Amino acid sequence: LGQSLATRPELEDIEASARFFEDEDGLHIHSFFFFEDAEDHAGNSTVAFTIRDGRLFTLRERELPAFRLYRMRARSQAMVDGNAYELLLDLFETKIEQLADEIENIYSDLEKLSRVIMEGHQGDEYDEALSTLAELEDIGWKVRLCLMDTQRALNFLVRKARLPGGQLEQAREILRDIESLLPHNESLFQKVNFLMQAAMGFINIEQNRIIKIFSVVSVVFLPPTLVASSYGMNFEFMPELHWSFGYPGAIVFMILAGLAPYLYFQRRNWL
Repeated sequence: LGQSLATRPELEDIEASARFFEDEDGLHIHSFFFFEDAEDHAGNSTVAFTIRDGRLFTLRERELPAFRLYRMRARSQAMVDGNAYELLLDLFETKIEQLADEIENIYSDLEKLSRVIMEGHQGDEYDEALSTLAELEDIGWKVRLCLMDTQRALNFLVRKARLPGGQLEQAREILRDIESLLPHNESLFQKVNFLMQAAMGFINIEQNRIIKIFSVVSVVFLPPTLVASSYGMNFEFMPELHWSFGYPGAIVFMILAGLAPYLYFQRRNWL
């Protein structure tokens, strides 16, 4: 090629001046592409694009869904006429379509989780829902980062490249699509935050209910414990308390002492 390629540290740099620039080797754009690996872990991989002498060069570390989808479309129909900018814009357009599908998938998953969380029945399914919420939030952030990075790349391309009218309109159309997707992506975080707060609220309610039960039980058994500590002595060798019915009398007193606070709590609707 007669030119140097981007190194790994350069690909990972997030500064605009390091991701979008023009030099003697051509026009350079480093852009994030969203992917999910074999274990369904989401991530963003940087692809380096270089346009020089009417040709588009790409450098990437892994197979990406947007490229795979673009190749499938290119086999079925003529996608480009050999113009490097048109090829780049078509790749970006395919990427935005993929991100839009990912946002729709997150919406669908959140609707399912919403039903599980709002039912409030805690168990294994509830714990799994909380874990899935955290994963969806992470995916949403990666999608947002990819959208904003693509937005910056297109703005740079519009400013620096002399795009023909049709390609300039295509770039602006993709930018409008990104502008429309960003609010949807933001609403995902609001939905995730709402469901997370609702889940934490239900968990706190359940914990308070358990604590309440233990508190009531401890208060109910406190008077009988006091009676037992007072009368749990030997009636045979204590002349002042020598009474043949002392033991059964103390038992009855303990039952009444425990029943009294229980009935009081029940009347005040504390149970």
